[in-house]
Amino acid sequence: MKIHEVERMTGITSRNIRFYEKQGLLSPVRSKENKYREFSDEDIRKLKEIKLLRRFGVGLTDIKSIQDGDMTLSECMEMYLRYFTEQKKDLEKTIELCEHIKEKESSLQAIDTDYYLDEIESAEEKGTKFVDIAKDFITKARSVLPAYAKLFFEPVEPIMNPFDFMKELEKWAEKEKKEITFVKVGMCTTILLDGKRYICVLEMPRVLHFPFSIFYAAKYNFGYRWVYLYEDFSAEW
Repeated sequence: MKIHEVERMTGITSRNIRFYEKQGLLSPVRSKENKYREFSDEDIRKLKEIKLLRRFGVGLTDIKSIQDGDMTLSECMEMYLRYFTEQKKDLEKTIELCEHIKEKESSLQAIDTDYYLDEIESAEEKGTKFVDIAKDFITKARSVLPAYAKLFFEPVEPIMNPFDFMKELEKWAEKEKKEITFVKVGMCTTILLDGKRYICVLEMPRVLHFPFSIFYAAKYNFGYRWVYLYEDFSAEW
């Protein structure tokens, strides 16, 4: 089968298929006559496996580890399940405090900030994670950033963890027909985009429909409002 047939069968774009091949996740044979890729049923199976795991946010490195036998599927799922369970716990506490503020507080000026900051600190001591503001200086106002950022876009879905960030960057790169490789994954992610290195920065949402709202546009979920890409000219790499 040719790559465009595989694209129709799997729902995976040809650019992503080539990218997965470059990452060593599949190895279609090359036709002796014209050197075109010839995909087998085994390649289709592998692509569907990759698609399934990626839909859960499993990283390409982890998928390769499973393929190579360095990690079992069960071990991988256990690792991601732990991560998602921690995220769920963090969100439950965040939701609890947000609901409390919504029901009990009349205005930002009247809010007992010490009480809520103490609640956050107490929860963090027990392992709950809230937004780390230590690097807020990196994020600039939306009205300023586009003048300096090389590229920027609005996420389709709320970004709540590094996996969400990866997925939104991948979707955007696919839409823009750009080849993306992740160098460092996190809430401040470093990527290679068509061979150029970028640092990806998130901006918190602005007020949208409701006073003091931190809800994501029209979806009413926590999330970041914009993603900005700065060229990284660091000599380290």
